[in-house]
Amino acid sequence: MYERILVPLDGSIMAENVLPFVEGISKRLGSEVILVSVFPEDKKVLDRPLRAYIEKRVSELQALGVKASGMVVYGEDPAEEILALSEKINAGLIALSAYGRSGTKWRLGGVPSKILQGTRIPLLLTRTFSFDEAMRQREFKKILVPLDGSKAAEDILSYLEEFLKGSYSEILLLHVLEPFRIPPYVESIIEATMEPEERENWKEQKEKERLEEAQGYLKEVADRLRERGLKVKETVKMGDIAEVILSIASEEKCDLLAISSHGKQSGVTRWLFGDVAFKIIEGAIIPLFILPKRKGLLFAEYH
Repeated sequence: MYERILVPLDGSIMAENVLPFVEGISKRLGSEVILVSVFPEDKKVLDRPLRAYIEKRVSELQALGVKASGMVVYGEDPAEEILALSEKINAGLIALSAYGRSGTKWRLGGVPSKILQGTRIPLLLTRTFSFDEAMRQREFKKILVPLDGSKAAEDILSYLEEFLKGSYSEILLLHVLEPFRIPPYVESIIEATMEPEERENWKEQKEKERLEEAQGYLKEVADRLRERGLKVKETVKMGDIAEVILSIASEEKCDLLAISSHGKQSGVTRWLFGDVAFKIIEGAIIPLFILPKRKGLLFAEYH
């Protein structure tokens, strides 16, 4: 699944902080690493030094025992060139830093954002500011996986299982229940059909049922993963989905946050371009493993 990993670099130290992650993944999975730099057409006059830069990074990886190659591509839209190349070489993963030459964070409309919106394969987005920080995070000792109860969101589990082969990682499954809210007029209609004694705690009972259902669901998923030899824990929390996910990632000292950009409550509007995924991508301070949405006219089906 991850025979080839495509790694975009823009010549900056910030972008190169993805390389320790790639080295570790390649050694675990036996993947080939392909480095690529995309420059505008008018930079062809600098072709020799640009290729020397990529060749040096390739040589450094090879010296560490990584099968690596590199190339320089010229085009006006780096994201489009990277996406086209990923299909051409049949890459199984795109790995890149959220920070590049400008040093700015992920931003909607930036190269990482455009790659996520167009990719047909998983994306590893790293968030480190230094080489030392990357070396600490790259072991992926604890991975947070939010699930919403849908089979679509569970798609990420098979990709993650392959990604973690050869590691000693622990997976933490998380289900977030948003507070139970109904309009007052609907509440009045419901209570009008109840006996007086039933009206006292029906909402509390409903919350309890939702919690038990969520716990049962997560246990079932966790047990399936344990049967395949994975170390798994599960937890159910209540609150704003994105805020709880980011909070748990921090509290549990997770090294990786793995999310599907699609799920039960999602579709394109809610997750990929919407509030939940954007808040997670914007707010996360640890690497992200993202399985992209592919549905309808915007994306081809994944094979």
